[in-house]
Amino acid sequence: MARPLHNLVKKETSWKWAEKEQAAFEGLKRAITEAPVLAHANLDKAYFLETDASGAALGSVLSQRQSDGRLHPIGFLSESFKGAEINYDTHDKELLAIICSFEHWRIYLEATSEPVTVFTDHQNLEYWKESRTFNRRHA
Repeated sequence: MARPLHNLVKKETSWKWAEKEQAAFEGLKRAITEAPVLAHANLDKAYFLETDASGAALGSVLSQRQSDGRLHPIGFLSESFKGAEINYDTHDKELLAIICSFEHWRIYLEATSEPVTVFTDHQNLEYWKESRTFNRRHA
């Protein structure tokens, strides 16, 4: 969503505010000012982690089930891939999204005795689950 705005602040990019930058700005403004509202973390409830990775970035949502029975977000994570990470295969990017999410929310996840459920793009991780040859990145 914010990629056009991130691109504006790069050294090698000239400043040009066009329709796609305005649309990204409006989308971010809506996302910040509208629901869903963040819930406070409760160590007595199980956590749910939803992760995804694209060609350029990873994202995730940490949630807990509230009294209305629905999942409510505790926080959001979005990071651009850096350096060699951009060249990773899709299944490695999906795995990296899970790892980065666990590291980011470590303070919450280590403090609970409840299980953490991870939702991710299952199809891309089938390769990793079935693979018998691992590299350093997987360790």
